[in-house]
Amino acid sequence: MKILIVRMYQDVLKISNYNSQEIGLAKALIRKGHHCDIVLYTDKKEVSIQKINMENGKTITIYWMPGKKILKNCIYDKRLYELAKKYDVIQSTEYDQVGNLKLQKVTDNHMVIYHGPYQSYYPKTYKRKCLMTDFLHSFFPQFKNVQLIAKSTMAEKFLNKKGFKKVETIGVGLDTVRFEKIHEPNETVKKLLNEKNEKRYKYLLYIGKIEDRRNILFMIDILSKLSLEDKNIRLVLIGKGEKYLKKCLNYARSLNVHENVIYHDPMKQEELANVYRCCDIFLFPSKYEIFGMVLLEAMYFGLPTITTMNGGSSTLIKDKNTGIICDLNNLNSWCEAIINLLNNQKLRDEISVNSSRLIKENYTWDALSDKFLKVYESTFSKSNENQL
Repeated sequence: MKILIVRMYQDVLKISNYNSQEIGLAKALIRKGHHCDIVLYTDKKEVSIQKINMENGKTITIYWMPGKKILKNCIYDKRLYELAKKYDVIQSTEYDQVGNLKLQKVTDNHMVIYHGPYQSYYPKTYKRKCLMTDFLHSFFPQFKNVQLIAKSTMAEKFLNKKGFKKVETIGVGLDTVRFEKIHEPNETVKKLLNEKNEKRYKYLLYIGKIEDRRNILFMIDILSKLSLEDKNIRLVLIGKGEKYLKKCLNYARSLNVHENVIYHDPMKQEELANVYRCCDIFLFPSKYEIFGMVLLEAMYFGLPTITTMNGGSSTLIKDKNTGIICDLNNLNSWCEAIINLLNNQKLRDEISVNSSRLIKENYTWDALSDKFLKVYESTFSKSNENQL
């Protein structure tokens, strides 16, 4: 089967990030014996082609295509639609991208949409965008028949409310290749390990962008409250934040817990593996999360995770089995959950084993690719039947 994955986002993807969902899925599909290429947005005027060679001798072709940015929509020109006709199935992104209306028509319904956002108060601009999209969809009732793959159970409920008839939750996968080789710990990790052994430090870990959506100030509140009971608890923050990072560090200083915050710039994925291994609990109090690749990573390494109800947790976490879900901004609830985990080795071990097994067996791209293929094959066969 020939598959084309189209990223309908108006930003230039840094494909050096191994967690690129498009590349991770494409590699898994090719390992299953299929042909898969990718379309990505470029801010250049001309189309450029990039080849990614795989270990089995196969190649992924990336078409970097120019497009227009209109109200957070990526509108590719006719070159996308000419290319799409050469493939059996097209996988595009997000129900709200208006470019999908034409893509559905051009591909004779050989199209699947992979969708992540869900209903939430937080992304206010997204709600306004959906109102515009829903108005346009009212003139194209056949679009409600398109096959959608939801990244989370929350996204599936969101799409059902929009009136889409064919929605299946599959989730998001993890590309584990860079985690398979064990690397020597860097100086930061060595220091963490030494202080853990010598000073009995307990590490609460957060990895990701340092921004308001990820609720960093709330984690500092958690640290402040916990420090009253246990002065050996440390909050490890790894990520990029610029102005917001400065605000967070100043806030920690105002609460007199700045010495208990350990900050480090973003690390390479190979180095993060050792960070996950040496910490005690992963905190992810995000206000809104389509899925959360760091959630997948932490669980893969068996690091007990406490998070909010969000896209990833709604799909991955069974409370007190593969992780713990706490209410957003409920300080007492979060602190109680952390103290309980730190003091209950048996519970930590159970969550560690269960969460790691879940990701390794069900949420790598290789594990998920069979589910994607089943949807593709159904879409392709039904579309051909309708044309007979």
